[in-house]
Amino acid sequence: MNNHTKQIQTDFTRRGVSSNYLAYFGRESCIVNLAGNYDYLELPYYLSQDLEAEGTPVHPTCKEMLDAYVTPLFLEKARLAKLPTPEYYITNGYFEPPVILDPINPFMIRSRTVLKANRRQSVAKSMTRNYTYAMCCQELPPGSRVAHFRSVMGWSASPRFRDTSEAVWSVFRIPLAKVRVIVRADGKILYSDAAQLPFDTLGPRELAHLEKEVRWVE
Repeated sequence: MNNHTKQIQTDFTRRGVSSNYLAYFGRESCIVNLAGNYDYLELPYYLSQDLEAEGTPVHPTCKEMLDAYVTPLFLEKARLAKLPTPEYYITNGYFEPPVILDPINPFMIRSRTVLKANRRQSVAKSMTRNYTYAMCCQELPPGSRVAHFRSVMGWSASPRFRDTSEAVWSVFRIPLAKVRVIVRADGKILYSDAAQLPFDTLGPRELAHLEKEVRWVE
């Protein structure tokens, strides 16, 4: 590992964050970055960038991070991979409830679920920073509900979401993610969004699963 990577790991330590986020995933002969927070320009982003520059196979790559965390890119990548997704559109103002709203704005990460139209204008103004930025609107089918699960190397502690979690890894190559789905009235699951799942929030079963899947890089 070169001096740049060593400096990045030193920066992790100075910030009180564990630097041991790199592990070898033997089943696919690659390094996995298990920081769990892959926001653009955060330290884990640079860690993957540095390994990519060295020619080291690593996931997620910088492109994979952006594809997963920018909601319209997530939805389009899922659709191209034949994963079920909700209907969605992009606007900087008008939207029709019931919808899930996600900002397309590097300074905002908070989503909103809007079921009724009575606060539509104020919500649109807030989510778009006074109609400056666009937002992604996912339509909620009748009788559906929003659910979340935690994906750890394509596995979930919840048996119901294990197949869904496996697809998150195989399509998006995101080792740790909190995944949002829409569960339709007929039980069908629609992929909706992926967000941070920091390593230090993992539970005992999730950590035990990781220990079976990867070998930590010293």
